[in-house]
Amino acid sequence: MTEGNAKLRFDSNNAVFYNPRMGLNRDIGVLFVRSYFRGRRIRVCDPMTASGVRAIRYASECSNVESVTASDVDPASIDYANRMIQLNHLTARISVIQANAVALLQNHMETRFDFVDLDPFGSPSPFFESALRCTAEDGILAATATDMAPLTGTRPAACFRKYGIVVSRTEFEKEIAVRVLAACLSLSSGRLQLGVKVVFSHASDHYARIYVQVNKGRPAANSSVKNLGFLEYCSRCLQRTTRELFREYETNCNNCGSKMKVLGPLWLGKLWNPELVARMNENAATISSSRLSDLQTMLDRISGEVDAPPFYRRVDKIAHNLRTNPPRVREIVSALRSRGYAATLTHFHSNAFRTNASERVIMGAFRRVKEV
Repeated sequence: MTEGNAKLRFDSNNAVFYNPRMGLNRDIGVLFVRSYFRGRRIRVCDPMTASGVRAIRYASECSNVESVTASDVDPASIDYANRMIQLNHLTARISVIQANAVALLQNHMETRFDFVDLDPFGSPSPFFESALRCTAEDGILAATATDMAPLTGTRPAACFRKYGIVVSRTEFEKEIAVRVLAACLSLSSGRLQLGVKVVFSHASDHYARIYVQVNKGRPAANSSVKNLGFLEYCSRCLQRTTRELFREYETNCNNCGSKMKVLGPLWLGKLWNPELVARMNENAATISSSRLSDLQTMLDRISGEVDAPPFYRRVDKIAHNLRTNPPRVREIVSALRSRGYAATLTHFHSNAFRTNASERVIMGAFRRVKEV
């Protein structure tokens, strides 16, 4: 079979892990490397390579990738990855090492990588500090998390144990997952006197994914910390208020008087670099993908929400509070825009939108749409 430009050969007894559902994740990774590092020769690290498909795709589809260092702790994976690399004629550009991911990363604290891609089973947080130490200045650390139950507040105790962040259930849970990942990575980088800046992110299928730029020094670390803060969320009227990390915060909803849930610290800064998203949109058609339409739809939605306020709102949740049938999300967006407010769709949820309008304005827009 093929994925992108990568040729893969499996037999009935193959025990090496390969997840075709993560093909879109790898498509976006290839598109990101082409768009972000354009005109720059880079060294890539894939420390949990498994079948080797991610490493093969970076080497075969990104002309700016000079070399890929891949590793896995499983001997069967190493053997399989080497055979697939030979099948794709990439032995000169990809080296495969049998090693624990943390050991590999720590061994490259001096000879750092321009792009480190963490794709573990579950949480990437145990690898954050090692990965940060071996990412070059202005380099990129990408991380995928598949443990969405903790990240989205379904299992808050597990989220605090894994990420050190307090979360709760909300209707914008996928965005919470991305912001928890970014906050945890920012806290990890601060301990190393490093700063991170989120340049791209998405939550697709069963996982969340972030790409952060890494920079050295206390100023960069302090700047990164300034993007952290707390979210006050009222599950009754859906009011949400953000507070900077070092500011006092209220515990009662100023809209309906209910007790607020306090989540955090979360990443409250930008989730995308607008120029990068524009380049990725331009280059999307050049990607060999079985899910190209999904990729392009996602990028179109992200293009609209790059500068929008944080924490999207779901039409069905608001309609439930108003005890009415939900209108179409585009009708609400149009109604808010007609009143001069910013409003846009989001890639996180097909029935959600972002806006700078207050809860009262949003409720009024719902009522007007329902009256038409």
